[in-house]
Amino acid sequence: MSKRRPPQYDLPHAAPGSLRLVQQFLNTSDHEYGNEWIGTPKDFASWLAERGIDVRRVTGAEVARARSVREALRELVFGAPAPEARAVLESEAARATLRVSLDQGLVPARPGVDGFLGSLFAVVHDSMRDGSWQRLKACPNCHWAFWDESKNRSATWCSMELCGNRLKTKRYRARRAAGPGP
Repeated sequence: MSKRRPPQYDLPHAAPGSLRLVQQFLNTSDHEYGNEWIGTPKDFASWLAERGIDVRRVTGAEVARARSVREALRELVFGAPAPEARAVLESEAARATLRVSLDQGLVPARPGVDGFLGSLFAVVHDSMRDGSWQRLKACPNCHWAFWDESKNRSATWCSMELCGNRLKTKRYRARRAAGPGP
């Protein structure tokens, strides 16, 4: 497991406002190279602290819960979560109690990791209601979360220069290796 920091190539495609936190959370794992940036309680506590989220202590069970929520949210970003992922989201949303603030809308009613997960669910809820959720996507190649800035919301890859080019080159080579068509 590498201790290097997550790549920052998503900055041109950063989600706006509070949805950025969801995007950053989704990008705490690197499916392409197997890096995990919230794999231990210390890693997760540091990641939360870097974002100004106050947690006194993080347990191994909380890390497991957070990673489970992250992967279920990733499936939701892909658009069709499996029943197991939906069950994780429903269970954790029920556990991460929210309250209504007249100034801030939905806010976590608990501190720590429960509060963090609650704030994620509040952002997801709000973005689904205002339609911005559909612009947060996950690359089918590397699974990196990115913000779709295209007018017609049709972006597919995190980066045309990285994943788009790789997949197009792979398809081209496969066609060439197959030989001439009929």
